[in-house]
Amino acid sequence: MILNTKNLLLIVSTLSIMSTSHALEVQPGDFEMLPDGKSLALLYYTYTQGDQLYQNADKVSDHAKLETDIGLLRYIHAIHPIENVSIEPQVILPFGKLQASQDLSALGNASGVGDVIVGMPIKYAPSSANTLAIAPFVSIPSGSYHQDQALNLGENRWNAIVQTAWLHHFNQHFTLENIFDAAFYTSNNQYTVANLKLDQKTKYEYQVYLRYNPSPVTAFGIGGGWVSGGETQLNHVSQNDKLNTTYAKLTASHFFTPNFQTNLTIGRDLKVEQGVKQDLDVTLRLGYLF
Repeated sequence: MILNTKNLLLIVSTLSIMSTSHALEVQPGDFEMLPDGKSLALLYYTYTQGDQLYQNADKVSDHAKLETDIGLLRYIHAIHPIENVSIEPQVILPFGKLQASQDLSALGNASGVGDVIVGMPIKYAPSSANTLAIAPFVSIPSGSYHQDQALNLGENRWNAIVQTAWLHHFNQHFTLENIFDAAFYTSNNQYTVANLKLDQKTKYEYQVYLRYNPSPVTAFGIGGGWVSGGETQLNHVSQNDKLNTTYAKLTASHFFTPNFQTNLTIGRDLKVEQGVKQDLDVTLRLGYLF
């Protein structure tokens, strides 16, 4: 099967959404407060793969293979200006490789660095049972972008992402985590070799996890999320590609020393209406608190 131009533009625009979502990967426990004056250095590696391409909820190919190898460097520093409040400025640098094959082979591949993201989450714990947070981020168009390539790590546009979170601690072992975010986009006026103008509506995502801490140094989580919105326009013509994706994830983390933590997350898409359905989504994260 040879995919038509609309199918190919669909998967390219979907990939531009994916790069930012990986950069803002949320793990259970991420919205707990860091100790005052401490810093956290994180290294992520995420691998995803899938070969089923969907358009408007219809499967258009079983042989549209897409693989991503994405790494992230992330630095966070915590400041507690008053009791029960933590301000945690941070910077994120994505990098990696995108590889399309089979029915998507015309897209080729891409490698390099993604757009730098800076953010400043603010966390507030009104009681020992609850934590509230708001986390604004800005994605700066600084990554690898080549107009003559179908796939790119950089997006050639500014993004603003706002995450909000509510954590409820039932007791010392169980925590329910709710995370909602909205992403806003400027235009990309140099989209593909056709020099199109890409606009995108707000994308929304909701994630929920139940975290279990059998001990202070070990945690397990189960949950998932839902992605909606993000419809694109090319030269002001709607592509009718509104996202509607649900996914599930399992996580495990452990502090091997008081400062060194590892985290493993395994997930997959349960339902996809636009783009490639991810059959496997694996993230390994290493963190060092200092």
